[in-house]
Amino acid sequence: MGKALSVIIIVLLIILIPFCYFSFKQVKVGEVGVKTRLLPITGKRGISKKTLKTGLHLVIPLAEKLDIFNARIQKLDFVAPENLKRKKNDQNIYVQTSDGTFVYVDATLLFQVDEDNAHKLLATLGHNYIEKKVRPEFISVVKAKLGELKAEDFFNPEIREAKVKEALSELNNRLKPNGIKAVNILVRDYFYSEEYENAIKEKKIADQIKLLNKVKTEAAKRYAELKKTEAYGDALANIELERGNAEAKKIKADADNYLKLKQAEAKKEIETAKAKGDALIQKAFTGQGGKNIVGLEMAEVLKGLDKIIIQSGGKNGVNPLDVNSLLKLSGVKK
Repeated sequence: MGKALSVIIIVLLIILIPFCYFSFKQVKVGEVGVKTRLLPITGKRGISKKTLKTGLHLVIPLAEKLDIFNARIQKLDFVAPENLKRKKNDQNIYVQTSDGTFVYVDATLLFQVDEDNAHKLLATLGHNYIEKKVRPEFISVVKAKLGELKAEDFFNPEIREAKVKEALSELNNRLKPNGIKAVNILVRDYFYSEEYENAIKEKKIADQIKLLNKVKTEAAKRYAELKKTEAYGDALANIELERGNAEAKKIKADADNYLKLKQAEAKKEIETAKAKGDALIQKAFTGQGGKNIVGLEMAEVLKGLDKIIIQSGGKNGVNPLDVNSLLKLSGVKK
């Protein structure tokens, strides 16, 4: 009995150890798992919508299977080597612009599996989803959206990035039903065909010549305007100078005339005053008071004389004792 029990235990261990080993599956960090029921033992047959995250999960051998997907952000590069930058190849994306120019684009797509919808990825694409869906859709969207640009629009980062954002949105619309998210699109570089680059160089040279001629013309115009301004300034200065001289001469002439006028007025006033003074003096001397003054003046003249000889006889004789005769003689009294 004991020997039989030992054999049973050994047999069970032989069965259980492999069963446990193969029944527990590990989902590592950065991964997601999707369980598929092959037999309806633990539920309905088919792909489970529940996403299995990091950890150990029971998977019944022969009745269930587990598919594990990379849940980290992945990168898909389209970067051609230097010798193929301007050639059509499977390592870059060639875009035909709206004006018919070919532009070769080095681009990178960042994408990841949508953890909550990993079951959709398993159901629609499986593990070869990059080649089946991501790569072709990425190329198609970039060609379509960047192809809406003109060749020169690639030089404008704002216009170019606006189209890149549209491409990212469109790509997500295409990948979402498959449980994939487009995180970002990076346009690393772009190259024109050799024919177009030669045309650009020629155009640049022509533009530079045109710009140089324009600058020369503008400079000549500015120089002419400067000379015109200088001549106008000189003319104004001369006018102001002549005007100043004329004003100075006029002021001097006015001052001279004013001085002459005042001198004439002063002379006239002096002459008038002198005439009035002479008249008043004459009037004063013709009156009785004037005669007295003359007599007094005469007396002053005679004062100090010791002797005076006068005619005493005849018609004009004067009696020195007769005062009235003396006054008449001196002209004081008539």
